[in-house]
Amino acid sequence: MIQNIWGAQTDFGLSGDEMLDEVCLHLSRNIGEHQIAFNDADGWRGKSKEHGPPVDVLVAPPAGERRFAYVASFGAAFRPLPAKAYAEEGVRKRVEFVLAAPQKGDPKADREMMNIAANTVRQFAKLVHLQPITVEPGETVAFSDDPEPIFEGSEMAAFAFLPPRLPADGFGAMKLANGETVQFIAPVPIYRDELDAAHQHGPVELVRALVAGNVTEMLDFRRPSVARVTQEARRGWLSRLLGLVGIR
Repeated sequence: MIQNIWGAQTDFGLSGDEMLDEVCLHLSRNIGEHQIAFNDADGWRGKSKEHGPPVDVLVAPPAGERRFAYVASFGAAFRPLPAKAYAEEGVRKRVEFVLAAPQKGDPKADREMMNIAANTVRQFAKLVHLQPITVEPGETVAFSDDPEPIFEGSEMAAFAFLPPRLPADGFGAMKLANGETVQFIAPVPIYRDELDAAHQHGPVELVRALVAGNVTEMLDFRRPSVARVTQEARRGWLSRLLGLVGIR
């Protein structure tokens, strides 16, 4: 049986339309005008054929010098995350997910990137209410113990949560009138060696490395791995140091 979690009203009294107004205003102020690219009509009526909550997808198309589409989920924040870690700390964490899809003028490629971004944020918005996932910067999600590449033509095999960096400052947290806060976070694709490095060094170090490598919520399946860059930099410093003392 399909699990319908809730309908078109938040647990703190806002209707779906009122919540949509809040999110739309926040997006307009921080990234630009947008539109509903996918409407989960069956989900909002409680007749979904999918597991998880109803989730729409909002898109701010390219405008002016911004040559990317900004994609956001809408629906995950209607309830706090159910992860046990939050309940134990008395935290009511609400999130929506965002990604940016580059739009370079090739209709087929642009559409493919848009679809990947939309499907990713939508599935994460559902997943975090079906699995006990903590959504914090640097935390990673892999779908097996030995993950394989997720996207065709890319070696990326997992995801890491990063704060959004492309919109205006302050976008990451949306404060509602009743005091509730919705956090926006990006499920950024990462390589297997970045995932391994995160397991070894922890989420804080992963975030530092990704930020230092200029990784943002922009989908980029050909970017260099920050784990490889860091390893190569360390080897480079070691070679120079050994050279100074006459060891080759």
